[in-house]
Amino acid sequence: MPTTSKRQLTSSRLTFVVTFLVGVTVGVLAIIAFQNFSSQSELSKPDIAQGNGQQTSNSYGNGSSVTKTDDVDQIQSIFEHINAFDQNTMLHMTLSNLSESELKDLWVQSQNIRRKSHRETVQDAIIRKLTTIDPQEALQKIDDVSKFQTNVLLHSVFSEWSVSHLNDAVTAATELPSRRKQVALQAILESRDDLPESERRTIAQQLDGENTFLRLVSDSKASQSIANPMESWDILLSDDVDDSLQTESLQIVTEAWREQVGFEVLSSIFQADIDDSRVKQQLVRSTAQVDLAGALNYTRGLPEEEQQFLSRFIVIEWANADAKSALDAVATFEPASLASQLADMTAYIWARTKPNEVIENIDLIPEEFRIDTLESVYWNIASKDPLEAIARISAAENYVGNTSTIVQRIVSVWSSRNPDAAVEWVVSQYDQENPLRRQLLEDVLPELASVDPEKAFEIAIAQPVPNEGLGLEHLVIRVITRENNTELALKFLPRVHENSKGYAYTLVAEAMVRDQRPKEALALATELDESQQQFFHHQVFDEWAEAFPKRLLESLDGLALDTHKSQAAFQLIFNNRFEPVLTNEQIDHAKTFLNSDDTARLKRFEEL
Repeated sequence: MPTTSKRQLTSSRLTFVVTFLVGVTVGVLAIIAFQNFSSQSELSKPDIAQGNGQQTSNSYGNGSSVTKTDDVDQIQSIFEHINAFDQNTMLHMTLSNLSESELKDLWVQSQNIRRKSHRETVQDAIIRKLTTIDPQEALQKIDDVSKFQTNVLLHSVFSEWSVSHLNDAVTAATELPSRRKQVALQAILESRDDLPESERRTIAQQLDGENTFLRLVSDSKASQSIANPMESWDILLSDDVDDSLQTESLQIVTEAWREQVGFEVLSSIFQADIDDSRVKQQLVRSTAQVDLAGALNYTRGLPEEEQQFLSRFIVIEWANADAKSALDAVATFEPASLASQLADMTAYIWARTKPNEVIENIDLIPEEFRIDTLESVYWNIASKDPLEAIARISAAENYVGNTSTIVQRIVSVWSSRNPDAAVEWVVSQYDQENPLRRQLLEDVLPELASVDPEKAFEIAIAQPVPNEGLGLEHLVIRVITRENNTELALKFLPRVHENSKGYAYTLVAEAMVRDQRPKEALALATELDESQQQFFHHQVFDEWAEAFPKRLLESLDGLALDTHKSQAAFQLIFNNRFEPVLTNEQIDHAKTFLNSDDTARLKRFEEL
């Protein structure tokens, strides 16, 4: 090297060294000055919770004696006077000289910092510093914080630990619960990317997280190729990682790809061999966000299947962001059949996300979708406040001729929240001649029967019975028997209307069979006329054959009538075809009880 060049190089090095030393000196002096200023200033403490006034002595590594309150004050002062970069510098400089016991004391005091961002920043710094001294102690401290902060601190502990003592960190991670173990693994793999892939993979296998390792490796390779998004795309889709675990990475790649080729990337998403359709949908929606109108316009003229898929999820995204604009856009979309589907979907999303806004703009909804949209609107309002929904029904009357279906949706939601109030409203609002009263009570009474069966039955039995059909009391008895309140159901039976008698008695008899009281169940048939008994016995034997087939088989010979024996045997044999429980010998024994009609009927079933 020429002498002149050597002199220039020596001069440059000298200049650099001098500059560096001056900078360090200025920095240290600035820190010392700030610390002195902080300790002497009367600082406001808006972010510090008021303690009990007790102060205990503590010493920093520099020998100055301060109280624990001063510890927090000094830390807090860092956030009150300087920019974010210097905050971190000052914070780590302050903690660097503390001993383990001082760090533990400061950790306890840090929980008094009210401002969440400041508290979490300080605690993360303390945990990192404590990890360099006693990582096991740092690990235990994590349980002192909010569960929302646990993973962040856990990541910090294992990031530090894996750099200083990798083997110890891995060993400690193996003893963690599954979710924490995966957080620790990710921290280790990210911090120790200097290790060979084979070693990192071995660590991942030790911690039951090989997929985490594969995902990080794939993400790294995709990141290195991001200048060519298509290459990054292929890397992510051809790896051994489930695509659903790489949605965020795929979104980054598709955004970079869109910047190069525009919305043609949507076609690539559609055509991609992605193993989870939800990932495809999310990629379409996130890609379209930057220009929803442009994205939808791109789909015009595409092949039918591709157009339907892409436009659907673009419009879903648009409807959630601005349903009015989405409706305007799809109004001119082609083909008309697809435009209609998209408009219906937009109206439904609008009704779900902003129901009150829909009521004020119902004229914007195409007429053929208004009633369905309004039903959704009022259902959503009623799920929060049924009385508000009821009060606003008049707003829909100008746009739909009949609001009965809307009222039904409101009462249906209301009855699940407060069936007693819903019933009271129905019976006070509609007289007995109004058919809507019965329709609404059919929704409400089963809900009321679960909380107040006595009241539900009294309201049901008081309602008129149609010429054809059942009385409403059968709805109450059905709920009571399903909830195993058989004795109460038996109490109600004598009062049921004649139209409901056969069905109500059958419900109770089936419940008694489930309670292993088959003889008492069969005795109820004496209260029914002959036309009702056939249905009754069929249902009771079917329930018995399903619940206790072997007991029914043993009871066949003891049944009073041959017709009942045949009926019961038929149900046993028929049910056994679908849920085999009985042996061939037992089935043959059951067949001996069949009469000629049931034998022929069974043969027809067997031939099917």
